[in-house]
Amino acid sequence: MRMVRLLILLSLCVFLNVSCSSEHAADTIFIGGTVLTVDEHNSVVEAIAIKDGMIIQVGTTTEISAMANSSTKIIELKGQTLVPGFIAAHEHPTLTAVFAETIDLSAFTFNSPDDMWQHLKQQIALTDKGDWIYGMGLDPVLMPDLVLPSKTFLDKIAPNNPLVIVSQTMHSFWANSAAFAEVSIDNQTADPGNGSYYGRDQQGNLNGFISESEAASPFLDNLKSPLGVVSRYEQTLQNLVESGFTSVASVGFNLPPIMARYAASDFFAPRIRQFIYLTDSELEHLPESPIQDNEFYKILGLKLWHDGSPYTGTMALEEPYLFNSLTQMMGISEGHKGEPRLNQQEFEQQITNFNQAGWQLAVHSQGDYSNASAAQTFSRLVDNNNKQRHRFEHCLLIKQETLEAFQKQGLTPSFHINHILYYGDALADNIIGESRAQLVLPVKTAFDLALHPTLHADSPMFPADPISLMRTAVTRQTKSGKTLGIKQAISPQQALRTMTINGAWQLHMDDKIGSIEVGKAADLVILNHNLYELEPNLWDEIKVSEVWLGGTRKH
Repeated sequence: MRMVRLLILLSLCVFLNVSCSSEHAADTIFIGGTVLTVDEHNSVVEAIAIKDGMIIQVGTTTEISAMANSSTKIIELKGQTLVPGFIAAHEHPTLTAVFAETIDLSAFTFNSPDDMWQHLKQQIALTDKGDWIYGMGLDPVLMPDLVLPSKTFLDKIAPNNPLVIVSQTMHSFWANSAAFAEVSIDNQTADPGNGSYYGRDQQGNLNGFISESEAASPFLDNLKSPLGVVSRYEQTLQNLVESGFTSVASVGFNLPPIMARYAASDFFAPRIRQFIYLTDSELEHLPESPIQDNEFYKILGLKLWHDGSPYTGTMALEEPYLFNSLTQMMGISEGHKGEPRLNQQEFEQQITNFNQAGWQLAVHSQGDYSNASAAQTFSRLVDNNNKQRHRFEHCLLIKQETLEAFQKQGLTPSFHINHILYYGDALADNIIGESRAQLVLPVKTAFDLALHPTLHADSPMFPADPISLMRTAVTRQTKSGKTLGIKQAISPQQALRTMTINGAWQLHMDDKIGSIEVGKAADLVILNHNLYELEPNLWDEIKVSEVWLGGTRKH
C-alpha cells in the first residue's frame, strides 16, 4: 500500500511539473489527517512538508505530495491530528527528579489518611536503621480528614530513621527529631526569614513543621546526589516528551548547566528544548549575557518569589483567608492575609539590576495583593518597552485592573490553571470563599488584553499533562464538577495557543517554534483526536501518538 501511494505521489509530481529532485524534495511529509497550524488565523490544513528539521510547506495533500521523491519519508496520519509541539511554560524537572524516588503519600494515590500512614509505616519497616526516609504528597486540602503530623507523631512511626515529609505543594514540610538532629537544627536555630521558618509550640520548641524551601533545604541534601538526580532527570525529560512536550521552561531549582544539558540529550542528540530561569542560590551559573546561540538550551533569566502558596497561608491577599477548621489546620490564623516573601527594597533592587542587565524575570505571584503590588513595582522601575517580556507565574487571584497594568507594562502571565481542577472546591468552600473563587485565573481576560497567556502544571505539584491543562481552561470544572469563573473559559483554539505559540512568545522563541508555519522548526505532536472538534469533556480520550523534535521522531 505504501508503494502504491508513493507511485501516485511521484506521478503527481510529474503532472504538476514540480521538481522532486533531492535538492528540492522534502525529507518527510505528513498527510492523511488534520493539521492545526496555530498560525495567526488558527488555520487548519491537510498536510505539511519538512526538510533538514524545518517546515518548508503547509497546504493541501496535493501540494505537499508534489514535494516527495523516492527518498521522502511519508507519515500517514490515518485521520489523526498534527499540532505544534507543546511548550511546558513553567515546570520543575529537577524537583521532579529529586522527589522521584520518595514514598508516594499523595491523595492521587490514597483515599484515606489511614491507608496513607499505613503505607508509610510499611515502607519504614523495610528501611535500614539510620537511613533517611522521604515521603511526598501530604495534603490536607486534597485529603480533608488528614491530621497534619507533629514531630512526636513522626518520632513514633520512625524512631530509628531521619524522616522528612514533603507536601503536595512543596511549600510545607515535616520532619522528626532524628532529621532535625542530623542537620543540626534545634530550638535555638534562627528562622531563614522571608516567610520561611521552623514551626514551634508555645514554649518555642520545634514542632516538626517547616515552611518554605529555604528552611527545608538542609533536610533535602540526601536526595540530591548528582549521579542519581541526573539519571532521574533524564527520565523526567523523557516523560515530558512522551506527554507531547518538545520544550520546557525550568523555573527555579535547576541542575548545574553542564548536567542539565547532558541530561537533555538522547545519545547526544537533543531530547527536548530547555529554557532555564535561575534562583538567587544558582546565580553562579548565570552567564555574562542572556544572548544564547543554542536553540535547544538557553538560560533566559531569574526566578523571584513575591509571595507563597494559598495552602500554607503565604499567598498575599487584599482580604483575609477564611477562618475555619481546615485553614486552622493549615496554620492560618483569623484575619490572616499573608504577606510578600521578598522585602520591598530587595525586590526593587533585583528588578532594577537584572532588568538593566537584559535578563528576563519570572515572578512567583499568587494573591491579588501580591500581583498588584509587584505590577506596581514594575511600572515604577521598568519602561513600557518591555523587551525582556517579564513574566508573572501562577496568578491565582489577579484583578482585571492588574492585568490592564500588565498590558501597559508589557508583562505576561502564566496561569497555574489546575488549581481549579484539584483545589477549586476547597478554595471556594474553605480557603478564600465562593465570590473570590469565581474570580480565579482569568485566562480569557488575559487573551482579551493580548497578554500571550500560558498554562502550566508546576510539576511535580500536578502532573504535567497538556491536555488536562487545556481542558480545565476550557471547562473551568473542579473535581466535583463545580464550575469556577465560567466567563473566563477560553475556546479550544485559544487553549492550544496557550500551550504552543504563546509559550514560544514568552520564551523569545516565537519566530522559531510554537506554530506550524514555513521557516519554523518541525517540533510536532500527533494526537488521536482533533481537539477543535471533540467535546472538551471528552478530552481525556485524547492521547499522544508521536512526538517529533526538529524533524526527528522522539516518541
